[in-house]
Amino acid sequence: MKLIDTYQPTKLSQIIGNKQAVTKIERSIQMNEGLGGLVFMLTGTTGTGKTLIANIIAESGNHEVYRPDCTKDAETATFIDMLKQDIYSRPLLADKYVYIFDEADKLSVNNITKLKTTIDAIDRRRRQELPCYVTVIFTSAKRKDELSDGQKKHWDELVTRCIKCKLEITSEEFNEFFAYVTMNYITDMYRKIAVKSIRAAWDFIEDNDIPIAG
Repeated sequence: MKLIDTYQPTKLSQIIGNKQAVTKIERSIQMNEGLGGLVFMLTGTTGTGKTLIANIIAESGNHEVYRPDCTKDAETATFIDMLKQDIYSRPLLADKYVYIFDEADKLSVNNITKLKTTIDAIDRRRRQELPCYVTVIFTSAKRKDELSDGQKKHWDELVTRCIKCKLEITSEEFNEFFAYVTMNYITDMYRKIAVKSIRAAWDFIEDNDIPIAG
C-alpha cells in the first residue's frame, strides 16, 4: 500500500490547509441539522484535496455513494435521473445518498442544464423544511475561462446554486505539514516537487525512502 493511502485523512479536521473551506463545510453540515439537501462545489487547483474532502463527506455517515463519470453523457444523465428520484424518497433505516460529480467541468451542456433544475428541486425541499436525503458534491480544477463556450453559458448558474468552497494550500502550510511528517528531514517540500500536490509529495517521500514520523 502506498504511503498516501496509509496516511490518508479520514476527518475534515485532518485536512492540510484549506481552513476556510473546511470551516464552511463543517458549519453547513452542522446548521443543516440532518435535513440533507446540501450541494457543494469544491474548486481549486489539482492536488489541493477536492476529491479527498468529497470522500470524507461521503463516508461520514450511512450513505449510498454514486460517482458518475462526467465524461460519459448517457451514464451521467442516468445518475441525474436517479438523483431526482432520491430527492423525494424516504430511505429505509435513514440511508442517505451522496452523488459525487468529480471533474464537473467535463459535464455536457445538457447535463449541466438538468442538474440546475435538479438542484432547484433540492432547494425547494430545504426551504419547505422537508427532509431531503441527498448530498451533491461537484469538484472542478478548471477556471471558467477554460470551459467550452457552451458550458460557460450555464456554469455560473450551476455554481450559484451550490455552497462554493475554494480549496488552496499555502506553501507555508504545505512545508509545515511535510516537515512534521519527515521529522524536519525536509523543510521545503514545496520546492522539491514539480507538481504542487499532496500526492506528489508523498510519492517523493516514498521514492526517496525518506523516514517519516511513526
